[in-house]
Order: sequence, then C-alpha cells, then structure tokens
Amino acid sequence: MKKLLLSGFVAIVMIVAVSAQKAGYDPVKAPFGHGQDSIDCRLNLSLMQTSAKAEAFADALKPWTSVYENCPASSKNIYIYGPRIFKALYATETNEAKKKEYLDRIMDIYDTRLKYYGDDDAKGTILAYKAYDYMELMGEKTDQGVLYKWLGEAVNEMKGDLTPLDAYSYFMVASLSQYLSDNSKKDQYIKDYFNVVGYVDQAIAKAKAAGDQTNADYLGMVKDGIVKGFVNSGAGDCKTLTEYYADKLEPNKANKEFLNEVLNALGSVGCTESDLYFTASENLYKLEPSAGAAIGLANKSLRDKDYDTAMKYYSEAAKMETDKSKASDYMMQLAGIFSNQRNFARARQAAYDALEYNPNNGEALILIAQLYASSANSIFSEPEKAGLVYCAAVDKLQRARSVDPGVAGKANSLINRYSAAFMDTETAFMMGIKAGESVFIPGWIGESTTVRLR
Repeated sequence: MKKLLLSGFVAIVMIVAVSAQKAGYDPVKAPFGHGQDSIDCRLNLSLMQTSAKAEAFADALKPWTSVYENCPASSKNIYIYGPRIFKALYATETNEAKKKEYLDRIMDIYDTRLKYYGDDDAKGTILAYKAYDYMELMGEKTDQGVLYKWLGEAVNEMKGDLTPLDAYSYFMVASLSQYLSDNSKKDQYIKDYFNVVGYVDQAIAKAKAAGDQTNADYLGMVKDGIVKGFVNSGAGDCKTLTEYYADKLEPNKANKEFLNEVLNALGSVGCTESDLYFTASENLYKLEPSAGAAIGLANKSLRDKDYDTAMKYYSEAAKMETDKSKASDYMMQLAGIFSNQRNFARARQAAYDALEYNPNNGEALILIAQLYASSANSIFSEPEKAGLVYCAAVDKLQRARSVDPGVAGKANSLINRYSAAFMDTETAFMMGIKAGESVFIPGWIGESTTVRLR
C-alpha cells in the first residue's frame, strides 16, 4: 500500500513538474523547452515534418499536436504544415461536427502564428492566407462579413505590399457584398474602392521598379476587375462621386495624387461632363500637364463650343499619352469635331494622325471613307464622275477591314452601299473611262484610285 501511495505521489509530482514547466514556457529564450521537453520537441518536429512532407497527414497529426501545444515557437513549419494537415483531414471527414472542429483548429493555427511569428512574417499576408483557407473550406457558406474583417485588416496593414496578389480582389468582392446587402454601407464601399485601387497602383509601381513585369501585368488585370466591379455596382454613379468629392476638391487643389484620383474615378463611370471634372482637370494641368488633364480641358472646351481650344488640348493629350491606343482615340475625337464642322481635309488629317499612333485603328479609315462619300458630289465638275469618288472610299474600307477585323462588319456594309454608287458601265464607256485603270481624284482628296464600275 505504501509503495502504491509512493508511486502515486511520484506521478503527481511529475505531472505538477511538467505543468509548471509548460506554464513557464519561454518562447524567446527557450523555444524548444528545457531538458526532456526540448528533446521531445525536436523529435516530434522531425516526425511531423517527415510525415507531412510525404503527405502522410494522419501520421503527422500526433507529433504536430505535441509541438503545437508544448513548444509553439520552436519552428515556423508548425504553422506551414498545420493547415495542410487539417485541410487533408477535413477533406476526408464526413461528420459535420468534426469538420467544424478541423476548421476551427486551422483558424486557431493562423492566430497562433500571428502570436509567435507576427514580427517575422507580414501580418497582412498571414491574415490573407487565413481568409483563403476559410473560403476554401466554407465554400458557398462563406460569411462575407468575416472575409471583409480579415482581408480588410490585411489590405490596410500591407497596402501596396500584400501577397497573395488577388487578395485585393477578394476584399473588394467582400466589400461589395456588404454594400449590396446593406445600402447604408455605400460610403464604406466607395472608400474601400479608392483605397484599394491606390494600393494596387503602388504594387504595380513597385513591381515595375523591380523589373517584375509578370506581376505588374497580373496586378493590372486585378485592378481592371476591381474597376469593372465598381462601375457595375451602381455605387459609383456620376451623382454619387460628384457629391463624394465636391467638398474635398478645394482643399486638395494642389494635390496631384488626389486630382488624378478624381479624374480616374469620374472617368471610370463616364462622368466627364461635370464641373467637378473640369475643375479637377484645370487644377491638375496647372500643376503638371498630363494627357488626362488635357482631355478634361478639351471636353470643357467642347461643352463651351470653343472648338479651337478643344483641338489644341486633344492634340496635346495625344502627344503626352503613353498608351498609343488612347492617343489614337483622342485624335479620332478631334477628327469627329472637324467632320461635324464639315472641314473634311482637317478631319482626314486628324484620322491619319490617329493611324500614326495606332496603325490598326480601322475606325480611322472608315471615317476617311465616309468623308470621301460625303463630298462625292462636289469633287468633279461632271456629276457623272461622282462614282469615282466612291471607288476611293472603298479603298479605305478594304484597308480598314484588313488591319482591324473588329470593324469588318461595318466596313462590308459600307462597301455594299458605296459600290451601288459606282459609275455605271454605259456612262463610263461614253466618257472613255475603263474598269481597272487608275484615275486621280482632285480637290481636297488629291489621290488616285482604281476604277470600279457597276
């Protein structure tokens, strides 16, 4: 009996000693523990890593549990392999209560990682991966409010340094979901949008500075998706954005970053005719002439019917624009102004300028063809020769569909219409004109074409 009592006493003493040791665990000075605890910790770490690397997750569970509970600061691998182990167990589990237990454990692992490795690892990145695992396991049952909290903290913690890169998108989806379920959160969604777009722009700039074009391009796609979501959300209409920025414009009239934000925001929803847009453009142009600011001033000049000034700013915008397709579009807008004024020669020149920026701009060639057709009856003194002008127009249309398949349908439709206006065979015979020969079109057109007859 004495021996039994003594054995029990020794066991109690050992349990108390172990408990006392665990209670005094020092993650900084002794992350593996002391004495036998240290030996056990290192052994279990080895067993856990070996099994986990071999994807024998059931075998990895016991040693992982030991190190997680007894020496949680001993290795970051505890937090790398931990989620993998429990996600594997989750995938094969059929009992819902047990699956919930595994999910909770995974979330707890990320929280513990923040506790012990939050200074070493990026807090925002840890939170983002926590949110990813939550989404993966919850599927359609994902609570967007939970995602909004975690990813919001991640995004605002890391700003332009967040990885994984698509965490920006997932956060904006969660923010949009919050707004759609509760319209009182519109301002929150708008604020999130501008913050995140700014962070993504920072990330793109850093990627380009590091010569990482792949990530820069990917981030560009992420941003495009966020912008499209915002435009389609209904939150960012012209009235809402104008009201949102109205009181902020004057105090920030010397803030280039803010003014660019205003122009990009209003431009993204087609709100380029408002006084706010024009004022922001004027302020930005004074600080730093740019393509965006010049376009704003061009639009203002158009509204005021000051066409000469509008032409000036469209030309300047095209010269400053780094995106050649946009520059080409600017010149097409200028060509449209000249066309409306029936200044065909200047309209054609602007269209040719558009082609200099983008040789595949089929719309520019179509416009030139339409200009030719519009003046067909005024080029020759003999009205019968008007059909020759349509031959020159068809030249442009054929070229348009060859360089820009996107306009082929429109070009073909005009070709059919203009072909019906060609000179008829009998009239051509009487005037000594033969199909297939070259003929010069005089006047402002001043170019040769091949005769076609109907």
